[in-house]
Amino acid sequence: MAMFCLAPFLGPVLGPIVGGFASEHKGWKWTMWVSLMFSGAILPFVLALPETYKPIILAKRMKKRGIAIYKPPVVQLLKVTMFVTMLRPMEMLVVEPIVLVWSFYIAFVFAVLFGFFEAFPIIFADEYGMDLGVSGLTFIGVGIGLILGVIFYVFIDRKAFPINPDGTKGRRDKNGDLIVSKPEVVLGIGKIGGLCLPISLFWLAWTGRKSIHWAVPTASGIPFGFGLILVFFTNMLYFSMAFPPSSVASALGANSFLRYLLASVFPLFVSQMYEKLHINWATSLFAFIAVAMLPIPWIFERIGPKLRQMSKFGYDAQAKK
Repeated sequence: MAMFCLAPFLGPVLGPIVGGFASEHKGWKWTMWVSLMFSGAILPFVLALPETYKPIILAKRMKKRGIAIYKPPVVQLLKVTMFVTMLRPMEMLVVEPIVLVWSFYIAFVFAVLFGFFEAFPIIFADEYGMDLGVSGLTFIGVGIGLILGVIFYVFIDRKAFPINPDGTKGRRDKNGDLIVSKPEVVLGIGKIGGLCLPISLFWLAWTGRKSIHWAVPTASGIPFGFGLILVFFTNMLYFSMAFPPSSVASALGANSFLRYLLASVFPLFVSQMYEKLHINWATSLFAFIAVAMLPIPWIFERIGPKLRQMSKFGYDAQAKK
């Protein structure tokens, strides 16, 4: 789980480090070649992965035993694909406040990370005179923060949800029964992560100038990466505990859609924003938005249970059916 959450963020951090030197010394086309090389090296392992989706496993087992399997008509499959796979995430984004607010929160943070692709060259290449490859190395600070955040999360997870001798996770009561935690119990790490984000952005905003050593603004990436991964962990865990398996995939799909939509838009205007507002106020603008989003974990700690009761796709709605 921790590595699954780390991958979408560590990739964009490693990209400028590798791609910067490749583009500088070999030309921009080599950024594509490097991606192709990595993809080719991983492809054999992907093809060798075992099937983990339970319905497919059961269907293969039935076929092996000669049991007839019901095959729905193609029209029915198309309807399921259209309404469940494609439209349900959009519906949840509209009718589920939990999905909407948390998706916007993590989408903003993710978009800021992608905005750094334009901001860091302005700060470190233009301000400090670094070349393209060396300016990409400044993303190492964000990478360190991400890894520290994963280590911190794993430590907290082991303390809050210890692994029992029978393989189950979680604390038990006096009778030995597993205590079912409310989804809001995971919001604590989101509070910590949310506090780190504006601190790191204000840090970068007001230290990114020639009179201050380049290591100081570079180090601001550590709390940013730390806060980013903790907020993302909170988002993933809260969704998985608030929605049943039949709906959580759609919730995460809506989250991913909004996350990558904003991430694709931010780099289009960041250069112009930094040109007009300059490094300090352009980065501070992101920090002020992060401050405005800071209360979200506290708000959901109070109103989360009520929202889950009203949810159309949550566990409570499933129980009513």
